[in-house]
Amino acid sequence: MIKKNKIKSKRKVLQLSATFFMATLIFVSCKKEITNIGDGLEEGSLDLQMTDTFTLETYSEQVDNLETDETAVSLLGAYIDPVFGKVDCGIVSQIRLSSITPNFGTTANLVIDSVVLSLAYTSIKYYAYLDDITVEVYEITEDLNREDSNYYASKIIGTTGVNLVESGFENSGYYKPEPIGQQYLADDTLGAHLRVRLDPAFGMDMVNASISGNMATDDAFVNFFKGIYIKVNGSSLAAGQGTILYFVMESALSNITMYFHDNVSLVANRFVFNINSSCARYNDIKYDRTGTNVESVLLNPTLGSEAFYLQGSLIRADIKIPHLLDFNYDSLGNWDPKIINKAELILPIQDFTTDGFDPSTSLFIAKIVDSDLSGFTLDYGVSSSGSLSTVSYSQANKEFRFLITREINGMLSGQTVFNGLRLYSPSFFGSTIERIVFNGANTSFKEKPRLEITYTNY
Repeated sequence: MIKKNKIKSKRKVLQLSATFFMATLIFVSCKKEITNIGDGLEEGSLDLQMTDTFTLETYSEQVDNLETDETAVSLLGAYIDPVFGKVDCGIVSQIRLSSITPNFGTTANLVIDSVVLSLAYTSIKYYAYLDDITVEVYEITEDLNREDSNYYASKIIGTTGVNLVESGFENSGYYKPEPIGQQYLADDTLGAHLRVRLDPAFGMDMVNASISGNMATDDAFVNFFKGIYIKVNGSSLAAGQGTILYFVMESALSNITMYFHDNVSLVANRFVFNINSSCARYNDIKYDRTGTNVESVLLNPTLGSEAFYLQGSLIRADIKIPHLLDFNYDSLGNWDPKIINKAELILPIQDFTTDGFDPSTSLFIAKIVDSDLSGFTLDYGVSSSGSLSTVSYSQANKEFRFLITREINGMLSGQTVFNGLRLYSPSFFGSTIERIVFNGANTSFKEKPRLEITYTNY
């Protein structure tokens, strides 16, 4: 029976997570180890033989409509990769009231001390070089809806065009990111987060909004102030410069806090605008690959024979094995089926210590259904160490190794249709911007991608 499980959208991946969980429960309760066919066979037993002479076709394809709404990780920054070109990531998000109809006191006596946008770092922190950044924040002019799934990385959002970052303070949005360690604010010890000063005039606009009744309900406020677009100015970047910062927007540390006091009583106060699970948001990801080898491979997949590429969820890496069915025949064309004891796909990559564009620490493998859809391989499952389709990068060997024994057996036996294999970042769908350069099937480098099959003749 051919598996019908398919991978297409983030919503599907959420269901897959549930599958992971249930499979883990089954694994723990049964205490039955999931192993690959033929594992543990000693060299020489059953007259084992190995071959790695299969023809591979390697190429890359671009994801045109990448959903990036409500991802666990939000991306902010820009870098210029000498191989992949420029990447520019921004965050579009609603903000919500921490309480309705706030009373800010007598307006005539009110002084806005500061307004601070804070963004909490994830455990990943950043990608590339951690260079200084110039942050810009804009009010958006379009409604966002958390129930709407049509928020893509390439969506262009309308703004008022007025930068809300406070001018003349800390070089008007120029910051040195400090994603490691704790931060201290008054008597509080907080986790690492980025703090961006906004114009105090923004705070006064919020006060007037309350007076006008635009904070009587949360919905009224969102209708009045539709949200913010946070980006960096990467216009001065050169090749090999820049950073992408990784934030978690639903952290309690991610918010906009307005600090104010009464000029007569001198009583200080604050009001918080939340960025929480009620807020619609998405990652805005723009790129410019003009003149790069990556652009050439995307336009002409045959060029992937020298090198092929993966970039976050924007570019997928594909491998086809066009003559695999010939393995059922001998050199004279006679039917000669084999027992596949082990099938392993080895993918060497180009990883140079001199640059900051590190490869992904792990990858997920799926099988190609069509140009849009992917499906689980027959090897997909859950073990005590996690998904069997997700493997870690070997820094020592500069390669990824995937066991696909069941999938190859299934294809050779006619159990499944095999159109090739497709690689993903395990984060999926716009939560990372890490990239990988794979050696292509005809690479000029020594280490080539290969399929190693250990088998036994009938």
